Amino acid sequence: MKISFFDDPLVTGLYPLTLTRPAADLRIGISKISDKWTSALSATSIGYETQPYLQAKFPKINADLNINGRLIPSADLILAFQNLKNGEQLESADGTVLGIKGDNAQSKRIFEGKYDSIARPFDVFLKAGENIRADMEGMKSENTLHPSVIVIGDFPIYLGDGAQVVACTLNATEGPIYIGENARIMEGSLIRGPFAMCENSVVKMGAKIYKDTVLGPSSVAGGELSNVVFQGFSNKGHDGFLGNAVLGEWCNIGADSNCSNLKNNYDGIKIWNYASSRFEKSNQQFCGLIMGDHSKCGINTMFNTGTVVGVACNLFGSGFPRNFIPDFSWGGSGGFVNHKLDAACKTASLVMPRRHKEFNEVERAILEEVHSITSAWRNWEK
Repeated sequence: MKISFFDDPLVTGLYPLTLTRPAADLRIGISKISDKWTSALSATSIGYETQPYLQAKFPKINADLNINGRLIPSADLILAFQNLKNGEQLESADGTVLGIKGDNAQSKRIFEGKYDSIARPFDVFLKAGENIRADMEGMKSENTLHPSVIVIGDFPIYLGDGAQVVACTLNATEGPIYIGENARIMEGSLIRGPFAMCENSVVKMGAKIYKDTVLGPSSVAGGELSNVVFQGFSNKGHDGFLGNAVLGEWCNIGADSNCSNLKNNYDGIKIWNYASSRFEKSNQQFCGLIMGDHSKCGINTMFNTGTVVGVACNLFGSGFPRNFIPDFSWGGSGGFVNHKLDAACKTASLVMPRRHKEFNEVERAILEEVHSITSAWRNWEK
């Protein structure tokens, strides 16, 4: 079966994470949404129907089944897609298009079972723990942990080939722990499951990592983390706290940087919504930092509760910057100027080869378009 993932209008609610990728390319748990569907439906190939400027990186295919990229597989939904007839469109009771069998929808079927989806960036960390559990179902590791490792609890621990784990504590009392191929956990680290670190990622010495945390491939983590999802290729290698947060790809958090994830008055947190261009109630008591791809912050940076940082920002200086930092911002609490496109691209061209990835014309074209479509939020350019 060939599957294509389409972005519906609600994908803008997932900005800044989906400014640089389709929704189905987001990592929720160990794997990306597209990977979960590929496994669930034994797909032979996948493609994407997304924004035109993303299609060169995420190409289209002629698919047998088209799936809304915000959907997370469930048993009911998998069965419904398997039973869908050619020309049928599957919709939820509220009219959300869930999927289409074939090229054109000629009839509709209402889905009455249970399903899960993402609509806002904080859904990524909220659903991390349950998706780690689901992704690890049936996994068996043939590798054994080093005798210096202290293991607590009965949930499974998966150790990938080439992984190096020494003199640390793995607490699997509340959930499983996944350690990918060639990943490293250095001595003195304290980790509680559910937890996942993908291939080539690193946990540095003395790190304290609480449950429902995911490190995407080739990421580096240190200090204190709680319910944080790294999409991949990002660094928070030093002391400082980050909780209830999502980092895109190619982000870097400076040493001793901290982010509040709980307001002093314990009130609900408002968070910026690109779709409405205003702060909206998240209905969450805990929400830290949402950071788009290619953004960085200097040492001792402080983030307020529920801060949203766009794509390709460079932040530094004392004090708390604003709670919404528009894409391509340069500065901090004292104010911002435009992070010039050429400068952002130059940094990306230096950073990406460090993880054996190329910053090519396709990547540049994406940043050029993001720079253009987000200009309305950079008020200082007016």
